[in-house]
Amino acid sequence: MTLPLRWRVASAVTSLFAVAAMAAPASGANVTTVSMPDAAGDTQPMTLSQADIVTSTATFKPTEIAFTVVTATPEDPRLSPNWAQPATKISWLIRTGTPAPGFDYELRYQMINGTLAANVFSASDPANPLCAATKVDYSGKTYRASIDPACINRPQSLTYAATIDYQYDPNTLVTDGPDNSSYSASLIRPTLGYWLVGRDGGIFSFGDAPFAGSTGNIHLNQPIVGMAANPAGPGYWFVAADGGVFAFGGAPFYGSTGNIHLNKPIVGMAALPSGQGYYLVASDGGIFAFGPDAKFRGSTGAIKLNKPIVGMTVAPNGRGYWLVASDGGIFAFGNGADFFGSTGNVKLNQPIIGMAPTNSNQGYWFVAADGGIFSFGDALSFTPKLGGSPVTAVTAAPDGKGLWVTRADGTVNAYGSAPDYGSLTVPPNQPIVGIASLEVTTPAPAQ
Repeated sequence: MTLPLRWRVASAVTSLFAVAAMAAPASGANVTTVSMPDAAGDTQPMTLSQADIVTSTATFKPTEIAFTVVTATPEDPRLSPNWAQPATKISWLIRTGTPAPGFDYELRYQMINGTLAANVFSASDPANPLCAATKVDYSGKTYRASIDPACINRPQSLTYAATIDYQYDPNTLVTDGPDNSSYSASLIRPTLGYWLVGRDGGIFSFGDAPFAGSTGNIHLNQPIVGMAANPAGPGYWFVAADGGVFAFGGAPFYGSTGNIHLNKPIVGMAALPSGQGYYLVASDGGIFAFGPDAKFRGSTGAIKLNKPIVGMTVAPNGRGYWLVASDGGIFAFGNGADFFGSTGNVKLNQPIIGMAPTNSNQGYWFVAADGGIFSFGDALSFTPKLGGSPVTAVTAAPDGKGLWVTRADGTVNAYGSAPDYGSLTVPPNQPIVGIASLEVTTPAPAQ
């Protein structure tokens, strides 16, 4: 769809959607949030602060795309008589692939039959909505609407511009569009996904997590017991019960205990936030540190435990780690890992199988074999999905506000901010023993 650049007003109201021009995206780096300022006093055909956009934003999240607009004189659409007019609306024009001066979708925010609503329309069919917004409101003097990325085919990237039509009187539609017809910098869809690993080292990828190799066809001395993602780039490690480490994709090999006699078998591993190292943990709480950022901060290797260690996680600041036992007893080491509680004195229906941290260094979750979830510190509480195949592993979503929990049969349960990217549709050759979430972050060295 091509649109003329100039605004005009006629006795029959003409929508801004039909008169906005689409130009090349504004320059700038690819981001997942962008704010677009708008010049003051540039409404057409007359100056009207209610229709004067001051700023707009868009945020591309894994499970939603959120848009906002602020005007010079915000007003509650549910109370303003001018917002009751069908022609009054805010539009976020979204380009996902069409070259200038076209666009692909319009998110239209307006009052419909006395109710605040927002709907997505294809540029080629502006009369029939593709879907409704998942959220729509007016609060804090801000107009807001969010959509499911699937409504617009879950694009890898998009640009947007905000426009407004405001019915001032029966013959005048006041409009404001993007400055110089410019659109935002490109917003990139956050990469998100997870891997499952089986006892034989078979790898299963979901979402954006790329397959980078496996040991599914290799004879292993000992079975795989866990895995970790490389936060510094797409790649992963997994570890066998003898401490043999297998590195794939962008995950460097830093060492293993494959040739060392262990007092107890390895039961898990955890990577440093920088990607520059990892830890292996044995069932007696013995810790083995590999890589330049992996500092040994203590262990329970010389302590008599009530129950064996079943997993560990590194503090998000990289300056400590937690070990968890099958009874939910917690052992915190380093100045970055504080104690926030445990189930060591709680009678559990099933043993704890693993743990995951929040992003703040102020909380963590345990997960039990029956799917029970235990939250400590600032970890959000979730209603667990109990029963079914035994739970074998857990990983936190990159934002620290959700979990993926996997079971031996490859079923994955998603909680909180973690989107459901699917489960195995047929049972694996060997039980699933590990899960890791895709993280691509800017490396920050541990201290």
